[in-house]
Amino acid sequence: MAEFYSEFPSLVIFIWIGGVLISFSMGSFYSTLAYRVVRFYYGKERKIGSKLFRLRKILIEPSSCESCGNKITGLVIFPVFGYWFSKKECSNCKVPINPLYSLCEAVFGLLFVVAFLLSGKLLGTFAFLALCGHLLVSASTDFQKFSLDYENLPFILLFGALTNYLFFDATPGKADLIVYVCFSAVFFLIYFLFPNAMGFADAVFAPAFALLCGHPWWIFFLNSSYGIAIIVTVLKRKKGESLRRVPIPMGVYFSIGLALTFLARLVSNSGLLPEWTNFIL
Repeated sequence: MAEFYSEFPSLVIFIWIGGVLISFSMGSFYSTLAYRVVRFYYGKERKIGSKLFRLRKILIEPSSCESCGNKITGLVIFPVFGYWFSKKECSNCKVPINPLYSLCEAVFGLLFVVAFLLSGKLLGTFAFLALCGHLLVSASTDFQKFSLDYENLPFILLFGALTNYLFFDATPGKADLIVYVCFSAVFFLIYFLFPNAMGFADAVFAPAFALLCGHPWWIFFLNSSYGIAIIVTVLKRKKGESLRRVPIPMGVYFSIGLALTFLARLVSNSGLLPEWTNFIL
């Protein structure tokens, strides 16, 4: 990689700039997709038209204001910076634009920089961004409706497996399948014994995510997911409020944990960690 950088500096700059711009666009697409999936499959508009009609609305309808429906055109549609070009509001109805869209687009750009810097693999980085996009959709539906969309799981498995192959030359092995079977057995046992403690979708998604993480990284996935969930839940609770029976959108934290696990594996492979961590990872 270092020799390539020195031999073709102009091409490398083009790849970096182009990659960041494409990642911004992917962030824009997936953040809009997450909003539309909730709107057309979980909101009041889920009963409008046929499934094909709603699918077309989700995938190919031009970007528009969530308040008045005015089409977004010109510089305003440009990812990340469009939020500032629009002066943070719709030009038609003057309703403030949600800054989370611009933030999400910027995060995708950051993920590209980190993943490509650590791996040096362009296709693997884009596969990872696609995986993060579908994780965003699942996290969004679970956060807003406490529901994980099963239709999205095949895409997560597809891009997760592709990321594993392109980043780590890894395909599911015997140990990974054992992890999946054990995870499924434990999570479904908990679900049937304590149905109020875990949703059915969590018992489906968590083992699939553990399979993508592989052995022994499923340990990192599990600890990061539940660790972040506990910290956020404790910080969000009101003073004196009991944590018992507080609904937790674990799909959000499973998604974050899976993305963090892939990044941690990249860091481990890059040799940036000190030698004393080798026995842990």
